[in-house]
Amino acid sequence: MRAMIMALSMVAMLATANSAKADRRIAFVCGNGAYKNMPRLANASISAKAMVGLLKGAGFEVLQGFDLTRDNMTERLLEFGKKAQGADLALFYYSGQGIAVNGTEYLLPIDANIKSEMDITLGGAINLNLSIDQTMGDAKVKLVFLDASRDNPFAAATSSSHSVSIKSDLAEMKPPDNTMMVFATGPGQAAPDGPAGTVRPFTRALIANIAAPGVEIQQAMTKVRAQLNQDTKGQQNSWGHSDISGDVYLNPAASPANAPASSK
Repeated sequence: MRAMIMALSMVAMLATANSAKADRRIAFVCGNGAYKNMPRLANASISAKAMVGLLKGAGFEVLQGFDLTRDNMTERLLEFGKKAQGADLALFYYSGQGIAVNGTEYLLPIDANIKSEMDITLGGAINLNLSIDQTMGDAKVKLVFLDASRDNPFAAATSSSHSVSIKSDLAEMKPPDNTMMVFATGPGQAAPDGPAGTVRPFTRALIANIAAPGVEIQQAMTKVRAQLNQDTKGQQNSWGHSDISGDVYLNPAASPANAPASSK
C-alpha cells in the first residue's frame, strides 16, 4: 500500500510538472520603425526581434512582423486571433509609434499617412483596444506590452483648421479580465528610441526580468519599473494596469512547487 501511495504521488508530481510545460502559449510581436511619412524609429525592429528570442525561449509560439504596412498588420493580427483562441497565455508586444484620439489608442503601421483625425479613425491606423479584444479575448491570461513612442508625430499636420482632439500619448484604458497591460511610459511622457542599434530601454528591462527563474509576472514588473527608472536616470517610467487574479510565471520550470505557468 505504501509503495502504491508513493507511486501515485510520483505520477501526480510528474503530471503537474508536465502541465507547466504543456500550457499553450501564443504571442504576437510587431516592431514598426521604417515609417514612410514620419520620423523613423531605428530601434523598434531591433527591440521586437530581441523580444521574439526571449518568448521562443519561454515556450511561446510567436507570430512576428517587422515594419508592417496596415494590410500586413491586419493579416498578422487575424492569424494571431485564430491561434490565440483558448490559449492558456496570450501575449501582445508592440514597438513603434502610437497615438490616441479621444481616449482610443491606435498603433501606426509604416505606411500611415495621417493628416487629420479622420485619417486615423477611418482606417489609417490599427485600433489597439479593438485588436486586443478581438484577438485575445478568449485566452485565459493576457499580457500586453507596448513600447510605443508616445509623442505626437502629427502635431503640425493636425492643425487648428481641423476640429480634432489628438493626444500625444496613448490614452488610459481599462484592461479586460485577466489581463495585464503595461506601457513604456506614463500618460504625456515620451519614450526615447535610444542610441541607434540598441534595444529600447523598456524592452531591455522587460527582457531582463519577465522570464527570470521563479519570478511571478507582477513581481517582475516591479523589477522592470525599477530598472527602467535607473537606466534612464528617472526620465522614463513604465505605467499600466493589471486584472490578473492568479500567479503567472513565464519560467514555469523554476516557479515555486512547479506551479503552472498561468493560473487564475
